[in-house]
Amino acid sequence: MANSRLSRAAVEFTLDRFIITRNINLKDWRKLYETDLVAAKEDADQTTRTLSTKVLADVVEALIGAAFLDGGIPKAIHCISLFLPEMDWQPLATERAVLFDAAPADVPLPSTLGPLETLLGYTFTKKSLLVEAMTHASYNAPGHSASLERLEFLGDALLDNIVVTRLFAADPPLAHFDMHLLRTALVNGDFLAFLALEWSAPATVVEAVPPPPPPLALSPHRRPGLDPPVVLVASEARTSLWRFLRYSSPELGAEGRAAEGRHAAVRAEVLAALRGGECYPWALLARLRAQKFFSDVVEAIVGAVWVDSGSTAACEGLLGRLGVMGYLERALRDGVHVLHPKEELGRLADKETVRYTVEEVPRAEGEKEFVCTISLGGRRLVRVGGGVGKEEAKTRAATVAVRVLKNGEEWAGEMDE
Repeated sequence: MANSRLSRAAVEFTLDRFIITRNINLKDWRKLYETDLVAAKEDADQTTRTLSTKVLADVVEALIGAAFLDGGIPKAIHCISLFLPEMDWQPLATERAVLFDAAPADVPLPSTLGPLETLLGYTFTKKSLLVEAMTHASYNAPGHSASLERLEFLGDALLDNIVVTRLFAADPPLAHFDMHLLRTALVNGDFLAFLALEWSAPATVVEAVPPPPPPLALSPHRRPGLDPPVVLVASEARTSLWRFLRYSSPELGAEGRAAEGRHAAVRAEVLAALRGGECYPWALLARLRAQKFFSDVVEAIVGAVWVDSGSTAACEGLLGRLGVMGYLERALRDGVHVLHPKEELGRLADKETVRYTVEEVPRAEGEKEFVCTISLGGRRLVRVGGGVGKEEAKTRAATVAVRVLKNGEEWAGEMDE
């Protein structure tokens, strides 16, 4: 919801008159009496204050949050309906029932999606919801029109709600800034994409291979043209979550396989960082260069589970099995440093200008790498090579630059990290 609409609601309810903008000294606090309130009203009538639309919108959002803490979703919805009466706000259970009833009840689960329920740890009442969550917009098989987009939109909000609720309940309470940083780290696309590539189910893979040569003693008795051209060999493998996605785009399949290769290259380092590192692995995750459909699949499944079950606990259990909630708890317990290197560099630079310059450098066999130079206040601070993409190169260089500034080092060389 836009700040302009929420700020208008604040003015319509005259909330602007009650917003405290001065520091409160508890030592000088005393109980207010009727005469004080009358005097305060007269002063307010004669005083004009300038408040930004963001402040007004923040107050409305804070009141909605207070209503949620006081009475859960029902009271929060009632509070929202007061500020935004132009919409028909129904109880959450009613809205969820509409979505559940709209999902077809007679859609069987395709055999290709059979292992997925085991992986998710959740059995769907309406299989059509899982089918929809695992169907990309490019899928053009006859009889299929629904795709994951609507469920992804819903799942994105649910993921945000579950993460924010847990962060708000942290003991000791987190500062607003810290909650924002942790939320950004836990719901960003690269993190969800890594988990979608990492989370896998056992599956039987059948491959066609050339037949072994016959024994020499039997070779005179072979019948040309009748020998099988191939032999089918079954083996056990693991299928990552994104592989269950139904699509018809060759580009999507090629990108998925390429991302698997990049995942394999950084997997060990990312897991080590997630399990015991002091800092969130922003630069390593950026090396995945993961397309949006990886995180879309995760969010769509979260949305599908909620529509099917009506339970945020079921969604939280799913996110626990995926690894989101486990990392959230570790980050809280160990105080993981989650500030993005580019933002941290900006803070360390203070008033000096930070400039990123990225170059494409050709390598052997048509390959290329990205080299990022960071200048601070007009002088070169670091130059870092080995990047696989522009944004990833900036993040890696910022990581090095932060380390240089924190350690008080003088950096003059080039680093291929």
